[in-house]
Amino acid sequence: MAERRITPILLITGFLGSGKTTLLAQWLRSPALSGAQAIVNEFGEVGIDDRLLQSSSEQTVLLENGCACCTAGEDLAATLERIFWQQLNRDIPPLSWVLIETTGVADPGPILDMLARDPLLSERYRIAGTVTMLDARHGPALVATHEECRHQIEQASLMVVTKTDLSTAKEIADTEAVIRRLSPNVPILKSAKASLPIEVVLELLAVPLEASPQRHRGHEAHDHDHHVHDHAATIDSAFLGLPDIVDIERIAPVLIQAGHRFGPALLRLKGIVMARDGLYGIQLDPGRGGVEVSALFPTASKTPLRPGLTIITRSVAAATIAALVACCTVNPGTAQVGAEGEAK
Repeated sequence: MAERRITPILLITGFLGSGKTTLLAQWLRSPALSGAQAIVNEFGEVGIDDRLLQSSSEQTVLLENGCACCTAGEDLAATLERIFWQQLNRDIPPLSWVLIETTGVADPGPILDMLARDPLLSERYRIAGTVTMLDARHGPALVATHEECRHQIEQASLMVVTKTDLSTAKEIADTEAVIRRLSPNVPILKSAKASLPIEVVLELLAVPLEASPQRHRGHEAHDHDHHVHDHAATIDSAFLGLPDIVDIERIAPVLIQAGHRFGPALLRLKGIVMARDGLYGIQLDPGRGGVEVSALFPTASKTPLRPGLTIITRSVAAATIAALVACCTVNPGTAQVGAEGEAK
């Protein structure tokens, strides 16, 4: 009888702006993850991160319409089931790994529970670990402000403190200290300049359980009341469609002004823009008070490209911010503002 094939899953989590997508894009280019499938969960209906990953791997699936720990949980299960049957029917080659990047406001606990309790998924997949990322510049503030961030650390098999090249020694030490308060035994790695070899991560996660008691602590201790976790009461999203050609130098100051005006209520302002010299990813970086811009490469994606900005907020209407940004970045009548990811 043929040996049953079990596909390992790496769950990648971390609050909005922690650098998950950037590191995942680097990891997908590594030979260590040859034959891996990436699943990207985004809050809101218009995906951005999957587009940023497709220049690293065409094996990327976008999980839309909510957060995998609540409203999109059934979609994640269905996606994993479909991938299993595609392998079994030889529609796709056998996968070496499945990497799931959660939305930045996800609680990993319900996702781990779903994977453990679903009869098919629990037989055909195994959780290799949960990697949680935390921005070194804002660790204590994020933990103090956002319950989701605390849950992500508590569920972690491995922590990655990111953006250490942009941080002071005190900021890094304070971030490590807040991690230790929530998860005293979790291994901690550091990432500078968006770089961390996936081989180092996989080697740490391969440590036997008895040598790393923290590894599955989060799943075993998970309080099932988190299944009712719902972001709808406080978190909102909107998508601002942009013209085919935009001036990045004109947009960047507007994003910075939005960050100053709305402060912590503006959780994410990130998107894809088409400039005269090519395609770019652009996002607000509240930590530096600036905007990050990165060149993108054309992909073979079958879905049409929708240049625009995804805006995620807490306790503020995202469409309000989208409308204000639109007034300053596009000509009158060309802005396309929609709530909950709907571009008009």
